[in-house]
Amino acid sequence: MPEAFFDDEDHDELRTRFLEGGCHALALAVAERTGWDLAVVWIARGRRTELAHAMVVVPGDEELYLDIGGIRGLPELLEDLQFDPEEEEATVEEPFDAAGIEALTRGRHAHRRFPAVGPELAASAAGTADRLLAALGIQATCSTGPRA
Repeated sequence: MPEAFFDDEDHDELRTRFLEGGCHALALAVAERTGWDLAVVWIARGRRTELAHAMVVVPGDEELYLDIGGIRGLPELLEDLQFDPEEEEATVEEPFDAAGIEALTRGRHAHRRFPAVGPELAASAAGTADRLLAALGIQATCSTGPRA
């Protein structure tokens, strides 16, 4: 990925926003633009399992994912999520649909890590998705209009 994306003044803020609670909004925005499948990472700690991250599956033979860190494999993603392989077990669930991710933001079963995607988060995710895809040289193939 071109270094310019990582050198932007707001990159640290974007990494924090889209690694610590807004990852699902960015994943949805990227999936809308590319048509690629969504995936989520579940982390098991003992008998407790929790949702850790949402990202987009990069098409192809390799197991690569796209999130705010760029295109990378699961080990790099888990490092960013501060995953401890000595005490935790990670599982990727893919494909995961947009309705499933949106369901994680609503109702009594809403996951604390996935807040509702309001207008501000949606706008930030859309702009970041456009910048991220441009930095990677990936052209949007699907509509980027408002979600129903």
